[in-house]
Amino acid sequence: MTSIRSVLAGVVGATAAVAVATPAQAAVPPPPKPPITMPTADDVPMPYEGQSFCSQTTKPGVADFAKLVSAYYSRPTYGTIRPCLSDVSEHYDGRALDWMLDVNNPADKAIADAVTTWLSAKDAAGNYGSWARRLGIMYIIWNHKTWKSYRDINTWTTYTGSVPHTDHVHFSFAWDGACKRTSWWTGRALTAPNLATCSTTPLVTVDTEFTKLKDVVLALGATGDAVKVAQSNLPGVVVDGDFGPQTLAAVKTFQTTHGLKVTGLVTRAVWNTMEQLQYPLIKYRKTVILKRGATGDAVKAAEWALQLPQDGIFGDVMFRKVKKIQTKYGFTPDGAIGPTTWAALDAELRSRMRMTEAGRELERVIDKAKADYARFVKLSG
Repeated sequence: MTSIRSVLAGVVGATAAVAVATPAQAAVPPPPKPPITMPTADDVPMPYEGQSFCSQTTKPGVADFAKLVSAYYSRPTYGTIRPCLSDVSEHYDGRALDWMLDVNNPADKAIADAVTTWLSAKDAAGNYGSWARRLGIMYIIWNHKTWKSYRDINTWTTYTGSVPHTDHVHFSFAWDGACKRTSWWTGRALTAPNLATCSTTPLVTVDTEFTKLKDVVLALGATGDAVKVAQSNLPGVVVDGDFGPQTLAAVKTFQTTHGLKVTGLVTRAVWNTMEQLQYPLIKYRKTVILKRGATGDAVKAAEWALQLPQDGIFGDVMFRKVKKIQTKYGFTPDGAIGPTTWAALDAELRSRMRMTEAGRELERVIDKAKADYARFVKLSG
């Protein structure tokens, strides 16, 4: 029943922020002071900027905030980056912090409650989340509840994820906070979000993980990293690097589903199909360059990736959106779509696809939990 309750905790409605003071809370020191003088004006609320690429480096604003709170409150255990998987997480691009505090430890809970209240509460001017804004924090999750800078900023709501966050506080940072462009670090209030990353080098490349595998043929009994790449693109297969009977059956199913010759071998045709499924715009990368004024199907494909109406005309609105994407991914913002910009557009599409699938999976988990709970109530009644 523990897992059911943890999921159902996210189905029931919204709730106000953090707990009533306790003796342990009274011992918590006042919040840390910023390193420089703060401006009178607050920073703008941080928008939601979901992870869209893999970057296994903790960003400077996250690293320095982690060092600050862990040292100030004498709670030094925390984590930031994680190996990139197929879901969406700011841990994968270095913009998330998990600070290990246990709700069952009164002293830990008092610290977590105090810090999350400090960051999200209303300041003297009546602005909610003032200190979270100054640090560039996008959202916080703690003890079944979440606070978001970009939605319902004046309250905490019930967290609907499967992990209750009772043994750590999660902080996700917008790029401005992650790159230390907010007032806590600069002394100047941020007046508009900047979606640019911290990197001065491009974050995507023209080649994909499939590029170097096109001449590799895998058969039953094969092992290694190439097998893992294939397995990660075969539904329902354990990614263990061992081409066994389960992988063989999955390869044959994949070939049948996609109209390929059914051999059970992972050949160039299989690699190409897997690549096209993961990178819908791959065919344009080395063959098509688009500039303002261009027309046609390739323009429509780019508009789809940019979430623009697909009229097939490369106009001024599209030009501005392309420049924003180029800035975000560390390219020269010239507004033209060449090989690396196509790769960036594919990264944006993949992020949206992962978020959509994650949402569907959450709905499936919640529906199952509701059904299980209903059966439990019926049996108990």
